[in-house]
Amino acid sequence: MKKLLSVALFALFSVSPLLAQSGCPGCAINLPANLPADTLYLPPLPTGERGKPYDADLSFRVPKSTTPVSKVDSTTPPGLPISRIEIVGVENLPPGIQWQANKTVFETANETDGCFKMCGTPLKADSFVLRVKLRATVLIFTQETSFNMDLIIKPSVSINKGFTMTNAEDCGATTVTFTNNIPSQGRSGFSYEWDFGDGTTFAGENPPPHLYNKPGMYVVKYKARIDTVGHILTGVTLLGLGCTDVFNAPDPYLRILRGGQLLFQNNHVNNVVLPYTFNLYFPLQPQVNYTLEVWDEDSGIDLSDDLCGSLPFNTLSGGDTLVSGSLRVVLTIENPIEEIIATDTVVVLPPPPAPTLTASQEVACPDEVIILQSSYTTGPNQWLRNGQPITGASNDFIYLPTQSGTYQVQVVDSLGCIAVSAGQTITFYDPPAEPVFLNDRNNLILIDTTALPKNYALQWYSQGTPIPGATGFRYCAQVSGTYALQVTDLTTGCSSRFTMTVTVNPNFDCTVSTQQPDFGTLVLYPNPTSGAAWIRLDEPLPAEGQLRIWDAGGRLLQHRVVTAGSDQIALENGNLGAGIYFVELYAENRCLRGRLVVMR
Repeated sequence: MKKLLSVALFALFSVSPLLAQSGCPGCAINLPANLPADTLYLPPLPTGERGKPYDADLSFRVPKSTTPVSKVDSTTPPGLPISRIEIVGVENLPPGIQWQANKTVFETANETDGCFKMCGTPLKADSFVLRVKLRATVLIFTQETSFNMDLIIKPSVSINKGFTMTNAEDCGATTVTFTNNIPSQGRSGFSYEWDFGDGTTFAGENPPPHLYNKPGMYVVKYKARIDTVGHILTGVTLLGLGCTDVFNAPDPYLRILRGGQLLFQNNHVNNVVLPYTFNLYFPLQPQVNYTLEVWDEDSGIDLSDDLCGSLPFNTLSGGDTLVSGSLRVVLTIENPIEEIIATDTVVVLPPPPAPTLTASQEVACPDEVIILQSSYTTGPNQWLRNGQPITGASNDFIYLPTQSGTYQVQVVDSLGCIAVSAGQTITFYDPPAEPVFLNDRNNLILIDTTALPKNYALQWYSQGTPIPGATGFRYCAQVSGTYALQVTDLTTGCSSRFTMTVTVNPNFDCTVSTQQPDFGTLVLYPNPTSGAAWIRLDEPLPAEGQLRIWDAGGRLLQHRVVTAGSDQIALENGNLGAGIYFVELYAENRCLRGRLVVMR
């Protein structure tokens, strides 16, 4: 049922978060026409941009049954009624964003349509993982669940006529990327000047990303100088001529030559009165010398024109009076240059002071409690383990870790600036292996001594009380009751305990002193086994032996005699169920023990 509920709710809300913090009233339900009564509908939530107002008004319809869910997820059976859906909340919204819904509880028999509004100004750009918490009733089962979704807030982009900045606002430091909005596209005649506002400049078209590593406001100044038109001769003013007409004033016209080649000639003007200006548009090449000739049109009298004079010029000749004999002229040479000046501001906000993290202790055994505490006791704290956020640990200033790792705590101030504490390494030691023992004729015997830690201490207990002096591999039980053996790893201080209920057999007296046997390890194969199993000995059994098999609870299941000379002994395990069994072979004061795992 839990999986069915999760699938149903995820199918409904997987497109976009439904709610956010309260504070954005006034949503209006506006659903498409002809929606089925029992359906899933929720439009996508638009992407936002940091520093720009955000306002989204969306409508939704929740389902009455799992039938619409089964259409998008084949693992969900159709036809089950969903009687109630409650929207519990949404966590991890971007700083600066608020939300409000028209309602949060839907009794689906009466109402399935709702709306919500998200608004505010996002203060941080990121891909936010929102945690939507929901509660629904399917049949008679009410289940709370949650799932994660992404909400993207893009970095702020500042655009002006001259340039564009990306990441122009951040906390503590920011690396700003500049885009020149007036590129040269490989053409000559473009030049650029950049002043980043922090004492550094750049002369070029495309500056590299620039780091601002101190809080402040930095005014970026930009100048683009576009000189693509070049020099143009726009006017020739005649101040004096070296020729005259017989009866009237001269009728001058102009010729422009380069290396003897005629490039330009205009029509003559009758009877000019000096000074006189010819207006024209003649592009000039840089570092090229030209010749200007002024002629008097006389074809009406002697069928020939008179040369009034000539003089050289170039792009540097504008504005000066040029003289050649009686010819005096002033050239007007324009060099149209477009200058674009733009400014914008980079804002680096001061980060909040980094929180201080304290730990009650740095190492612990699994049954011990470590308390981590943040110095920010009033605001939300997001706890991190190995650099990753811990799900569900985003509010309290106290956290109780249960795993080894490096822990940090992260806080966000009202401006959306983040500060993270230094790391605190926490280590949980592994407990030593459980000291399983068996009951052999009232002798409680530790089965596997090889599993003990390198540095260890043993302690036997009776009825939960330590038995004085009982610190060896075995203990003689003289009274029925609950016995336990505790092993402590002296290196880490961690302990583990095995407990068994023991019924003392009056037919055996374990208090009678006997020679201690020589212990060793049995070789069992295959192990684990799902069928037959054998004991393999390094050398034949020197004398008749005793073979015993116990279960994990210490009950003796088998006891048989093994003949001398055997080096491979078949175990009779056909009637043993799946589990762990302890095998012991005793002969001539030598005791070999092993653990057999049976899989069925």
